[in-house]
Amino acid sequence: MDTKTIDEIIKEEKKQYYKKWRENNPDKVKKHNSDYWRRRVERKIKFETHKKEGEQ
Repeated sequence: MDTKTIDEIIKEEKKQYYKKWRENNPDKVKKHNSDYWRRRVERKIKFETHKKEGEQ
């Protein structure tokens, strides 16, 4: 087997695994997405606050 073929197989296996995991754990996916967006907004607010403080 070619190493590229092995890498493609690995990629496909991981893709299938995570797809199935997400289907079986919708509550965890929802929580993760919620946490991600909360952190992202908090980081944005913090950045904008520091930016405004630096202008004064």
